[in-house]
Amino acid sequence: MKKTLPVFLLFVIIVLEGYVVLSSELLAIRQTIPFVGSGTDTVSIIIAAVLMPLAFGYQAGGRYRPGFAANGRYHSIRRKLIRNMFISMIILLLGLSYALINVFFFALIKAGITHRLLLVTLYSAIFLVTPVYLLGQTIPLVSNYFSKQKLAKVTGKILFFSTLGSFLGAVFSTLVLMANLGVHHTVSLNFIILAGLIILLSKKKFSEVVIFAIFLAGAGLYLNSEKMMETFNIVENNQYNTIVVYEEDGERHLIMNNNGSSMYSDDGHKHDYVEFIEKIAITPILNTEEPKDILVIGAGAFTLGFEDTVNNYDFIDIDKSLKRISEEHILKAELTDNKVFHPVPARAFLTQSQKAYDLIVLDAYLGDLTLPEHLITVEFFKHVKAHLKPGGSMVGNFIASPNMANRFSRKLDNSLREAFPHINRYIVEEHDVWNTDGNKTANVIYSYTHFPQDDTEDVYTDNKNTVFYDKPQNRGDFDDKEPETVEEDTEEDENAEQTE
Repeated sequence: MKKTLPVFLLFVIIVLEGYVVLSSELLAIRQTIPFVGSGTDTVSIIIAAVLMPLAFGYQAGGRYRPGFAANGRYHSIRRKLIRNMFISMIILLLGLSYALINVFFFALIKAGITHRLLLVTLYSAIFLVTPVYLLGQTIPLVSNYFSKQKLAKVTGKILFFSTLGSFLGAVFSTLVLMANLGVHHTVSLNFIILAGLIILLSKKKFSEVVIFAIFLAGAGLYLNSEKMMETFNIVENNQYNTIVVYEEDGERHLIMNNNGSSMYSDDGHKHDYVEFIEKIAITPILNTEEPKDILVIGAGAFTLGFEDTVNNYDFIDIDKSLKRISEEHILKAELTDNKVFHPVPARAFLTQSQKAYDLIVLDAYLGDLTLPEHLITVEFFKHVKAHLKPGGSMVGNFIASPNMANRFSRKLDNSLREAFPHINRYIVEEHDVWNTDGNKTANVIYSYTHFPQDDTEDVYTDNKNTVFYDKPQNRGDFDDKEPETVEEDTEEDENAEQTE
Protein backbone atom coordinates (compact mmCIF):
# COMPACT_ATOMS: atom_id res chain seq x y z
CA MET A 1 0.00 0.00 0.00
CA LYS A 2 2.78 2.38 0.84
CA LYS A 3 4.28 1.82 -2.57
CA THR A 4 1.08 2.31 -4.51
CA LEU A 5 -0.63 5.13 -2.63
CA PRO A 6 0.84 8.59 -2.11
CA VAL A 7 0.86 9.92 1.43
CA PHE A 8 -1.84 12.50 0.64
CA LEU A 9 -4.23 9.67 -0.27
CA LEU A 10 -3.67 8.19 3.18
CA PHE A 11 -4.82 11.48 4.65
CA VAL A 12 -7.79 11.43 2.28
CA ILE A 13 -8.78 8.05 3.73
CA ILE A 14 -8.49 9.43 7.26
CA VAL A 15 -10.60 12.50 6.42
CA LEU A 16 -13.33 10.48 4.72
CA GLU A 17 -13.47 7.94 7.54
CA GLY A 18 -13.93 10.75 10.06
CA TYR A 19 -16.66 12.26 7.89
CA VAL A 20 -18.56 8.97 7.56
CA VAL A 21 -18.51 8.24 11.31
CA LEU A 22 -19.77 11.68 12.39
CA SER A 23 -22.32 12.07 9.60
CA SER A 24 -23.62 8.55 10.29
CA GLU A 25 -24.10 9.50 13.93
CA LEU A 26 -26.07 12.63 13.03
CA LEU A 27 -28.04 10.81 10.36
CA ALA A 28 -28.95 8.10 12.86
CA ILE A 29 -30.22 10.75 15.28
CA ARG A 30 -32.21 12.44 12.52
CA GLN A 31 -33.60 9.27 10.92
CA THR A 32 -34.86 7.85 14.22
CA ILE A 33 -36.77 10.99 15.28
CA PRO A 34 -40.06 9.88 13.64
CA PHE A 35 -39.94 6.63 15.63
CA VAL A 36 -38.37 7.44 19.02
CA GLY A 37 -38.51 11.23 19.25
CA SER A 38 -35.86 13.87 19.62
CA GLY A 39 -35.19 14.08 23.35
CA THR A 40 -31.76 14.26 24.92
CA ASP A 41 -32.32 10.77 26.32
CA THR A 42 -32.51 9.09 22.91
CA VAL A 43 -29.73 11.26 21.51
CA SER A 44 -27.44 10.32 24.40
CA ILE A 45 -27.90 6.62 23.66
CA ILE A 46 -26.93 7.08 20.02
CA ILE A 47 -23.89 9.18 20.97
CA ALA A 48 -22.82 6.52 23.47
CA ALA A 49 -23.26 3.85 20.77
CA VAL A 50 -20.75 5.78 18.66
CA LEU A 51 -18.17 6.94 21.19
CA MET A 52 -17.53 3.66 23.02
CA PRO A 53 -17.22 1.45 19.89
CA LEU A 54 -14.99 4.13 18.40
CA ALA A 55 -12.67 3.93 21.42
CA PHE A 56 -12.57 0.14 21.28
CA GLY A 57 -11.96 0.36 17.54
CA TYR A 58 -8.92 2.56 18.09
CA GLN A 59 -7.52 -0.01 20.51
CA ALA A 60 -8.27 -3.00 18.28
CA GLY A 61 -6.74 -1.31 15.24
CA GLY A 62 -3.56 -0.57 17.14
CA ARG A 63 -3.22 -4.19 18.21
CA TYR A 64 -3.81 -5.67 14.78
CA ARG A 65 -0.87 -7.42 13.15
CA PRO A 66 -0.90 -8.74 9.58
CA GLY A 67 -0.27 -12.44 9.11
CA PHE A 68 -1.49 -15.72 7.73
CA ALA A 69 -4.92 -16.94 8.75
CA ALA A 70 -5.90 -20.52 9.48
CA ASN A 71 -6.91 -21.03 5.86
CA GLY A 72 -3.40 -20.10 4.77
CA ARG A 73 -4.47 -16.76 3.31
CA TYR A 74 -2.37 -13.73 4.16
CA HIS A 75 -4.37 -10.95 5.83
CA SER A 76 -2.65 -7.65 5.21
CA ILE A 77 -3.52 -4.28 6.65
CA ARG A 78 -4.95 -3.32 3.28
CA ARG A 79 -7.22 -6.39 3.30
CA LYS A 80 -8.27 -5.61 6.87
CA LEU A 81 -9.22 -2.05 5.94
CA ILE A 82 -11.23 -3.19 2.94
CA ARG A 83 -13.02 -5.85 4.97
CA ASN A 84 -13.91 -3.37 7.73
CA MET A 85 -15.32 -0.84 5.30
CA PHE A 86 -17.28 -3.45 3.36
CA ILE A 87 -18.98 -4.82 6.49
CA SER A 88 -19.65 -1.29 7.74
CA MET A 89 -21.21 -0.43 4.41
CA ILE A 90 -23.64 -3.36 4.60
CA ILE A 91 -24.78 -2.58 8.15
CA LEU A 92 -25.09 1.18 7.59
CA LEU A 93 -27.11 0.52 4.45
CA LEU A 94 -29.64 -1.31 6.62
CA GLY A 95 -29.50 1.18 9.48
CA LEU A 96 -29.58 4.55 7.70
CA SER A 97 -32.04 3.96 4.84
CA TYR A 98 -35.50 5.26 5.82
CA ALA A 99 -37.39 2.48 4.02
CA LEU A 100 -35.58 -0.21 6.01
CA ILE A 101 -35.64 1.72 9.29
CA ASN A 102 -39.40 2.05 8.90
CA VAL A 103 -39.76 -1.72 8.59
CA PHE A 104 -37.43 -2.32 11.55
CA PHE A 105 -39.23 -0.07 14.03
CA PHE A 106 -42.73 -1.09 13.06
CA ALA A 107 -41.74 -4.74 13.35
CA LEU A 108 -40.52 -4.12 16.90
CA ILE A 109 -43.65 -2.17 17.79
CA LYS A 110 -45.83 -4.93 16.37
CA ALA A 111 -43.89 -7.42 18.50
CA GLY A 112 -44.84 -5.43 21.59
CA ILE A 113 -41.61 -3.47 22.09
CA THR A 114 -42.86 0.10 22.41
CA HIS A 115 -40.66 1.85 24.99
CA ARG A 116 -38.76 4.52 23.12
CA LEU A 117 -35.49 4.05 25.02
CA LEU A 118 -35.55 0.31 24.40
CA LEU A 119 -36.29 0.91 20.73
CA VAL A 120 -33.38 3.29 20.24
CA THR A 121 -31.07 1.01 22.24
CA LEU A 122 -31.85 -1.96 20.01
CA TYR A 123 -31.40 0.18 16.92
CA SER A 124 -28.04 1.48 18.10
CA ALA A 125 -26.78 -1.95 19.13
CA ILE A 126 -27.70 -3.53 15.81
CA PHE A 127 -26.87 -0.79 13.31
CA LEU A 128 -24.25 1.50 14.88
CA VAL A 129 -21.95 -0.35 17.26
CA THR A 130 -20.32 -2.72 14.76
CA PRO A 131 -19.71 -0.33 11.84
CA VAL A 132 -18.34 2.39 14.14
CA TYR A 133 -16.07 -0.16 15.83
CA LEU A 134 -14.73 -1.30 12.46
CA LEU A 135 -14.32 2.21 11.04
CA GLY A 136 -12.61 3.29 14.24
CA GLN A 137 -9.77 0.92 13.41
CA THR A 138 -8.91 2.94 10.29
CA ILE A 139 -6.60 5.51 11.89
CA PRO A 140 -4.31 3.08 13.77
CA LEU A 141 -4.25 0.73 10.76
CA VAL A 142 -3.35 3.49 8.31
CA SER A 143 -0.69 4.83 10.71
CA ASN A 144 1.35 1.69 9.99
CA TYR A 145 2.20 3.15 6.59
CA PHE A 146 3.75 6.31 7.94
CA SER A 147 7.38 6.73 8.91
CA LYS A 148 8.12 5.89 12.52
CA GLN A 149 11.02 8.34 12.63
CA LYS A 150 8.83 11.41 13.14
CA LEU A 151 6.03 9.80 15.17
CA ALA A 152 4.94 12.96 17.00
CA LYS A 153 4.67 14.97 13.79
CA VAL A 154 2.83 12.22 11.94
CA THR A 155 0.47 11.63 14.87
CA GLY A 156 -0.39 15.33 14.95
CA LYS A 157 -1.19 15.31 11.24
CA ILE A 158 -3.31 12.16 11.54
CA LEU A 159 -5.34 13.63 14.41
CA PHE A 160 -5.72 16.91 12.53
CA PHE A 161 -7.11 15.30 9.38
CA SER A 162 -9.31 12.92 11.39
CA THR A 163 -10.79 15.85 13.28
CA LEU A 164 -11.19 17.74 9.99
CA GLY A 165 -13.23 14.84 8.64
CA SER A 166 -15.34 14.81 11.81
CA PHE A 167 -15.88 18.56 11.48
CA LEU A 168 -17.09 18.15 7.91
CA GLY A 169 -19.34 15.29 8.97
CA ALA A 170 -20.87 17.42 11.71
CA VAL A 171 -21.21 20.73 9.86
CA PHE A 172 -21.16 20.14 6.11
CA SER A 173 -23.53 17.17 6.22
CA THR A 174 -26.16 19.06 8.27
CA LEU A 175 -25.92 22.72 7.28
CA VAL A 176 -25.27 22.10 3.61
CA LEU A 177 -26.26 18.61 2.48
CA MET A 178 -29.32 17.89 4.65
CA ALA A 179 -30.60 21.43 4.24
CA ASN A 180 -30.22 21.57 0.46
CA LEU A 181 -30.20 17.97 -0.81
CA GLY A 182 -32.22 16.27 1.88
CA VAL A 183 -31.45 13.63 4.47
CA HIS A 184 -31.89 10.70 2.08
CA HIS A 185 -29.32 12.03 -0.40
CA THR A 186 -26.92 12.75 2.47
CA VAL A 187 -27.27 9.10 3.45
CA SER A 188 -26.50 8.02 -0.12
CA LEU A 189 -23.28 10.03 -0.09
CA ASN A 190 -21.94 7.93 2.79
CA PHE A 191 -22.34 4.76 0.74
CA ILE A 192 -20.63 6.39 -2.22
CA ILE A 193 -17.73 7.43 0.00
CA LEU A 194 -17.32 3.95 1.48
CA ALA A 195 -17.46 2.37 -1.98
CA GLY A 196 -14.87 4.89 -3.17
CA LEU A 197 -12.57 4.02 -0.27
CA ILE A 198 -12.85 0.32 -1.06
CA ILE A 199 -11.99 0.99 -4.70
CA LEU A 200 -9.11 3.22 -3.63
CA LEU A 201 -7.65 0.55 -1.35
CA SER A 202 -8.14 -2.39 -3.73
CA LYS A 203 -5.24 -3.43 -5.93
CA LYS A 204 -7.60 -5.06 -8.39
CA LYS A 205 -10.19 -2.49 -9.42
CA PHE A 206 -12.56 -5.14 -10.77
CA SER A 207 -12.34 -7.61 -7.91
CA GLU A 208 -15.41 -9.20 -6.32
CA VAL A 209 -15.31 -6.90 -3.31
CA VAL A 210 -15.18 -3.84 -5.56
CA ILE A 211 -18.13 -5.07 -7.60
CA PHE A 212 -20.13 -5.81 -4.45
CA ALA A 213 -19.24 -2.40 -3.03
CA ILE A 214 -20.50 -0.70 -6.19
CA PHE A 215 -23.66 -2.81 -6.00
CA LEU A 216 -24.23 -1.77 -2.36
CA ALA A 217 -23.71 1.88 -3.27
CA GLY A 218 -26.28 1.49 -6.03
CA ALA A 219 -28.70 -0.16 -3.61
CA GLY A 220 -28.16 2.74 -1.22
CA LEU A 221 -28.89 5.25 -3.95
CA TYR A 222 -32.13 3.45 -4.84
CA LEU A 223 -33.33 3.00 -1.25
CA ASN A 224 -32.77 6.71 -0.62
CA SER A 225 -33.95 8.02 -3.97
CA GLU A 226 -36.76 10.47 -4.64
CA LYS A 227 -38.80 7.63 -6.11
CA MET A 228 -38.53 5.64 -2.88
CA MET A 229 -39.50 8.70 -0.84
CA GLU A 230 -42.58 9.11 -3.03
CA THR A 231 -43.77 5.63 -2.08
CA PHE A 232 -44.02 6.90 1.50
CA ASN A 233 -45.64 10.19 0.37
CA ILE A 234 -42.59 12.05 1.67
CA VAL A 235 -42.40 15.54 0.15
CA GLU A 236 -39.54 16.83 2.33
CA ASN A 237 -36.82 15.15 4.36
CA ASN A 238 -34.52 17.83 5.73
CA GLN A 239 -32.45 18.23 8.89
CA TYR A 240 -35.56 19.00 10.94
CA ASN A 241 -38.49 16.96 9.67
CA THR A 242 -39.62 14.03 7.60
CA ILE A 243 -42.77 15.53 6.09
CA VAL A 244 -45.51 13.37 4.61
CA VAL A 245 -48.53 14.72 2.72
CA TYR A 246 -51.52 12.61 1.75
CA GLU A 247 -55.14 13.22 0.76
CA GLU A 248 -58.11 11.19 1.91
CA ASP A 249 -61.85 11.85 1.54
CA GLY A 250 -61.27 15.46 0.55
CA GLU A 251 -58.94 16.08 3.50
CA ARG A 252 -55.28 17.01 2.99
CA HIS A 253 -53.03 15.91 5.85
CA LEU A 254 -49.57 17.13 6.84
CA ILE A 255 -47.59 14.56 8.86
CA MET A 256 -44.33 15.65 10.50
CA ASN A 257 -42.05 12.96 11.92
CA ASN A 258 -44.94 10.49 12.06
CA ASN A 259 -47.15 12.93 13.99
CA GLY A 260 -50.32 14.43 12.56
CA SER A 261 -49.57 18.15 12.34
CA SER A 262 -52.29 19.76 10.23
CA MET A 263 -55.36 18.99 8.18
CA TYR A 264 -57.39 21.10 5.78
CA SER A 265 -60.37 19.89 3.78
CA ASP A 266 -62.08 21.11 0.65
CA ASP A 267 -64.85 22.67 2.73
CA GLY A 268 -62.43 24.42 5.11
CA HIS A 269 -62.59 21.87 7.93
CA LYS A 270 -59.53 21.63 10.20
CA HIS A 271 -58.41 19.57 13.17
CA ASP A 272 -60.90 19.83 16.03
CA TYR A 273 -58.43 21.48 18.37
CA VAL A 274 -57.61 24.16 15.74
CA GLU A 275 -61.29 24.95 15.28
CA PHE A 276 -61.67 25.07 19.07
CA ILE A 277 -58.84 27.60 19.38
CA GLU A 278 -60.33 29.67 16.57
CA LYS A 279 -63.73 29.60 18.27
CA ILE A 280 -62.47 30.92 21.61
CA ALA A 281 -59.63 33.18 20.44
CA ILE A 282 -59.88 34.13 16.74
CA THR A 283 -63.58 34.42 15.93
CA PRO A 284 -64.29 37.02 18.69
CA ILE A 285 -61.74 39.44 17.18
CA LEU A 286 -62.62 39.14 13.50
CA ASN A 287 -64.72 42.31 13.56
CA THR A 288 -62.71 44.49 15.91
CA GLU A 289 -61.96 48.06 14.88
CA GLU A 290 -58.21 47.71 15.38
CA PRO A 291 -56.47 44.60 13.97
CA LYS A 292 -54.92 42.42 16.66
CA ASP A 293 -51.32 41.17 16.67
CA ILE A 294 -51.14 37.38 16.85
CA LEU A 295 -48.07 35.18 17.31
CA VAL A 296 -48.30 31.47 16.44
CA ILE A 297 -45.39 29.31 17.65
CA GLY A 298 -45.51 26.10 15.63
CA ALA A 299 -46.71 26.96 12.14
CA GLY A 300 -47.70 23.51 10.93
CA ALA A 301 -49.59 24.05 7.68
CA PHE A 302 -50.72 27.59 8.63
CA THR A 303 -54.33 26.47 8.98
CA LEU A 304 -54.92 28.45 12.19
CA GLY A 305 -56.64 31.68 11.17
CA PHE A 306 -56.16 30.89 7.49
CA GLU A 307 -59.42 32.64 6.55
CA ASP A 308 -58.68 35.67 8.75
CA THR A 309 -57.60 38.59 6.57
CA VAL A 310 -58.07 41.24 9.28
CA ASN A 311 -55.61 40.55 12.08
CA ASN A 312 -51.83 40.48 11.78
CA TYR A 313 -50.07 37.12 12.21
CA ASP A 314 -46.45 36.15 12.89
CA PHE A 315 -45.84 32.43 12.39
CA ILE A 316 -42.74 30.88 13.96
CA ASP A 317 -41.25 27.53 12.98
CA ILE A 318 -37.70 26.34 12.51
CA ASP A 319 -38.38 24.53 9.21
CA LYS A 320 -38.42 27.02 6.34
CA SER A 321 -39.90 24.47 3.91
CA LEU A 322 -43.28 24.48 5.67
CA LYS A 323 -44.62 27.56 3.89
CA ARG A 324 -43.94 26.18 0.42
CA ILE A 325 -45.28 22.72 1.27
CA SER A 326 -48.41 24.11 2.95
CA GLU A 327 -49.27 26.44 0.09
CA GLU A 328 -48.70 23.80 -2.57
CA HIS A 329 -50.12 20.68 -0.92
CA ILE A 330 -52.43 21.61 1.97
CA LEU A 331 -53.94 25.07 1.59
CA LYS A 332 -53.80 25.15 -2.21
CA ALA A 333 -53.40 28.92 -1.91
CA GLU A 334 -50.80 31.46 -0.88
CA LEU A 335 -50.83 33.06 2.55
CA THR A 336 -52.47 36.46 2.63
CA ASP A 337 -50.45 39.64 3.20
CA ASN A 338 -51.41 39.84 6.89
CA LYS A 339 -49.43 36.67 7.63
CA VAL A 340 -45.64 36.64 7.97
CA PHE A 341 -43.54 33.50 8.38
CA HIS A 342 -40.32 33.60 10.41
CA PRO A 343 -38.27 30.38 9.95
CA VAL A 344 -36.28 30.74 13.18
CA PRO A 345 -36.15 28.94 16.56
CA ALA A 346 -38.95 30.11 18.86
CA ARG A 347 -36.81 31.14 21.80
CA ALA A 348 -34.39 33.00 19.56
CA PHE A 349 -37.31 34.96 18.07
CA LEU A 350 -38.66 35.88 21.48
CA THR A 351 -35.21 36.94 22.65
CA GLN A 352 -34.55 39.14 19.64
CA SER A 353 -38.02 40.64 19.31
CA GLN A 354 -39.45 43.36 21.54
CA LYS A 355 -42.91 43.14 20.01
CA ALA A 356 -45.90 42.50 22.26
CA TYR A 357 -48.95 40.54 21.09
CA ASP A 358 -52.66 40.45 21.78
CA LEU A 359 -52.69 36.69 21.32
CA ILE A 360 -49.92 34.07 21.44
CA VAL A 361 -50.74 30.52 20.36
CA LEU A 362 -48.41 27.67 21.38
CA ASP A 363 -48.75 24.78 18.96
CA ALA A 364 -45.24 23.35 18.60
CA TYR A 365 -45.86 20.10 20.48
CA LEU A 366 -46.33 17.25 18.00
CA GLY A 367 -47.48 14.14 19.83
CA ASP A 368 -45.73 12.59 22.81
CA LEU A 369 -42.50 11.76 20.96
CA THR A 370 -41.49 14.91 19.11
CA LEU A 371 -41.60 17.16 22.14
CA PRO A 372 -39.22 20.16 22.08
CA GLU A 373 -37.82 20.04 25.60
CA HIS A 374 -36.70 23.68 25.54
CA LEU A 375 -40.30 24.81 24.85
CA ILE A 376 -41.79 23.08 27.87
CA THR A 377 -40.04 24.91 30.71
CA VAL A 378 -41.20 27.57 33.15
CA GLU A 379 -38.53 29.90 31.77
CA PHE A 380 -39.93 29.61 28.25
CA PHE A 381 -43.51 30.14 29.41
CA LYS A 382 -42.48 33.25 31.33
CA HIS A 383 -40.72 34.49 28.21
CA VAL A 384 -43.97 34.05 26.30
CA LYS A 385 -45.89 35.87 29.02
CA ALA A 386 -43.47 38.81 28.78
CA HIS A 387 -44.56 39.31 25.15
CA LEU A 388 -48.27 39.62 25.99
CA LYS A 389 -49.96 42.99 25.93
CA PRO A 390 -52.07 43.94 28.97
CA GLY A 391 -55.31 42.04 28.51
CA GLY A 392 -53.69 39.78 25.92
CA SER A 393 -54.18 36.03 25.86
CA MET A 394 -52.12 32.89 25.55
CA VAL A 395 -53.62 29.69 24.16
CA GLY A 396 -51.58 26.49 24.05
CA ASN A 397 -52.28 23.05 22.62
CA PHE A 398 -50.58 20.09 24.30
CA ILE A 399 -50.84 16.34 23.94
CA ALA A 400 -51.35 15.19 27.51
CA SER A 401 -53.42 12.98 29.75
CA PRO A 402 -56.93 14.42 30.13
CA ASN A 403 -57.10 13.13 33.72
CA MET A 404 -53.52 14.01 34.78
CA ALA A 405 -52.82 10.28 34.85
CA ASN A 406 -49.09 10.56 34.11
CA ARG A 407 -46.17 12.52 35.52
CA PHE A 408 -45.64 14.55 32.36
CA SER A 409 -49.18 15.93 32.37
CA ARG A 410 -48.96 16.91 36.03
CA LYS A 411 -45.55 18.57 35.73
CA LEU A 412 -46.65 20.35 32.56
CA ASP A 413 -49.68 21.69 34.40
CA ASN A 414 -47.50 22.80 37.31
CA SER A 415 -45.05 24.52 34.94
CA LEU A 416 -47.80 26.39 33.12
CA ARG A 417 -49.44 27.54 36.34
CA GLU A 418 -46.08 28.70 37.67
CA ALA A 419 -45.80 31.09 34.72
CA PHE A 420 -49.49 31.73 34.04
CA PRO A 421 -51.55 32.02 37.24
CA HIS A 422 -55.33 31.58 36.90
CA ILE A 423 -54.97 29.53 33.72
CA ASN A 424 -57.85 27.59 32.17
CA ARG A 425 -57.72 23.97 30.97
CA TYR A 426 -59.97 22.38 28.33
CA ILE A 427 -60.14 18.84 26.98
CA VAL A 428 -61.07 18.90 23.29
CA GLU A 429 -61.93 15.22 22.89
CA GLU A 430 -64.53 13.30 24.86
CA HIS A 431 -62.93 11.49 27.77
CA ASP A 432 -63.75 9.23 30.66
CA VAL A 433 -63.06 10.80 34.07
CA TRP A 434 -62.50 7.30 35.51
CA ASN A 435 -59.75 6.42 33.06
CA THR A 436 -56.41 6.26 34.90
CA ASP A 437 -54.38 4.95 31.95
CA GLY A 438 -51.35 7.22 31.66
CA ASN A 439 -50.94 6.33 27.99
CA LYS A 440 -54.36 7.76 27.12
CA THR A 441 -53.76 11.23 25.66
CA ALA A 442 -55.83 14.00 24.14
CA ASN A 443 -55.53 17.55 22.88
CA VAL A 444 -55.45 19.62 26.06
CA ILE A 445 -55.96 23.36 25.57
CA TYR A 446 -54.69 25.89 28.10
CA SER A 447 -55.77 29.53 27.94
CA TYR A 448 -54.65 32.52 29.96
CA THR A 449 -55.55 36.21 29.96
CA HIS A 450 -52.85 38.59 31.08
CA PHE A 451 -53.95 41.01 33.80
CA PRO A 452 -51.09 43.20 35.07
CA GLN A 453 -52.29 43.07 38.67
CA ASP A 454 -51.12 40.03 40.58
CA ASP A 455 -53.68 38.34 42.84
CA THR A 456 -51.85 35.04 42.91
CA GLU A 457 -51.26 34.91 46.65
CA ASP A 458 -54.64 36.32 47.76
CA VAL A 459 -56.98 33.70 49.25
CA TYR A 460 -60.16 33.62 51.29
CA THR A 461 -59.93 32.44 54.88
CA ASP A 462 -62.37 32.15 57.78
CA ASN A 463 -60.61 35.08 59.40
CA LYS A 464 -60.41 37.33 56.32
CA ASN A 465 -63.16 36.88 53.75
CA THR A 466 -63.87 39.69 51.28
CA VAL A 467 -65.87 37.65 48.79
CA PHE A 468 -68.85 40.05 49.00
CA TYR A 469 -66.58 42.87 47.81
CA ASP A 470 -64.76 40.86 45.15
CA LYS A 471 -67.56 39.07 43.34
CA PRO A 472 -69.24 40.83 40.37
CA GLN A 473 -72.09 43.06 41.51
CA ASN A 474 -73.97 43.08 38.21
CA ARG A 475 -76.01 40.06 37.28
CA GLY A 476 -75.23 38.38 33.97
CA ASP A 477 -77.22 39.06 30.82
CA PHE A 478 -80.47 37.17 30.41
CA ASP A 479 -82.49 36.55 27.31
CA ASP A 480 -85.11 39.31 27.36
CA LYS A 481 -87.42 37.24 25.22
CA GLU A 482 -88.13 34.80 28.01
CA PRO A 483 -89.93 37.23 30.36
CA GLU A 484 -91.98 38.56 27.43
CA THR A 485 -93.02 35.05 26.54
CA VAL A 486 -94.02 34.35 30.12
CA GLU A 487 -96.02 37.59 30.25
CA GLU A 488 -97.81 36.83 26.96
CA ASP A 489 -98.66 33.35 28.14
CA THR A 490 -100.08 34.86 31.34
CA GLU A 491 -102.28 37.30 29.38
CA GLU A 492 -103.56 34.51 27.15
CA ASP A 493 -104.40 32.43 30.21
CA GLU A 494 -106.33 35.40 31.73
CA ASN A 495 -108.28 35.91 28.46
CA ALA A 496 -109.09 32.24 28.39
CA GLU A 497 -110.36 32.38 31.97
CA GLN A 498 -112.55 35.41 31.12
CA THR A 499 -114.01 33.60 28.11
CA GLU A 500 -114.86 30.64 30.21
